[in-house]
Amino acid sequence: MDHDGGRQARMPSTIIASWPKGSFAENLAVDRDGAIYVSLHTDQRIERVAPDTGRVTPFASFDLPIAGLSFAADGALYVSGGHPGRPPGVLWRVDRNRRVERIATLDHVAFFNGMTPHPDGKRLLVADSIGGVIHALDITDGRVDAWLADDRLKPLAGDWTPGANGVKLFGGHVYVSVTARDALYRAPLDGSGRPGPLELVAEHLRADDFAFDTEGNLYIATHPAHSLVRLTPRGERSTLAGVEQGLLCATAVAFGRTPADDHSVYVTTTGGTLVLPVEQGETAKLVRVAVGAKGQALLSPE
Repeated sequence: MDHDGGRQARMPSTIIASWPKGSFAENLAVDRDGAIYVSLHTDQRIERVAPDTGRVTPFASFDLPIAGLSFAADGALYVSGGHPGRPPGVLWRVDRNRRVERIATLDHVAFFNGMTPHPDGKRLLVADSIGGVIHALDITDGRVDAWLADDRLKPLAGDWTPGANGVKLFGGHVYVSVTARDALYRAPLDGSGRPGPLELVAEHLRADDFAFDTEGNLYIATHPAHSLVRLTPRGERSTLAGVEQGLLCATAVAFGRTPADDHSVYVTTTGGTLVLPVEQGETAKLVRVAVGAKGQALLSPE
């Protein structure tokens, strides 16, 4: 790992919810009412967390490990998953009534991971962490096509660490974290919403999933670097929270959406599961960090 978190600039934080040691809180998404949905990779389920009380309630269960979460323009929650390193890669749709539907099964994908809405509102972009491909899922018919492929999005040979991991859009570009390479890349979108050449944004940065504020600052979960890092458009870095705030193996970031928390981010953690020996691990957590900025509007239903 080659990680530079920049200066220390700790922000106020609160642990909102936790899960037993050995749980792997992998990703999260926030709905239009501000409720937080957390994917528990190891437990093959999603749980819903109330941002004001921290109350955790079951939402949906799956027949395989799950990873990325994203709401789409049809109001449904989309889920990626499968056994990491072992095909197939699977995509599900969970409707407002919590009905789970498997909508795509790809035998050539060994690890579906982060996902985000495409600007056309009809597709979701999904990272293939082993194949080094960003796929486009058509939510109207379940068709999945390769959208962006580059060797720099692949993991390193012989390394279990994911390649392409988080994927988000901002300012006419798609951004992709490549965890194994300690790098963040982006590609411009043309008028048809197709990606151009990939370019390096930052290196020496251990990045898992991430989120943007309205000014283009990134808030990055660093997983084995156990922190939340802010990266400005000018390339300035600061570590906003760390192990002391509960961020042992921070996996993903999303902004709140209510007046009480829309200037804060939520961060999921694994508590060290699959990275640290069991005796050194902690409970998995959902931590709120007050960052003093508002998140960009995602393409989910309002």
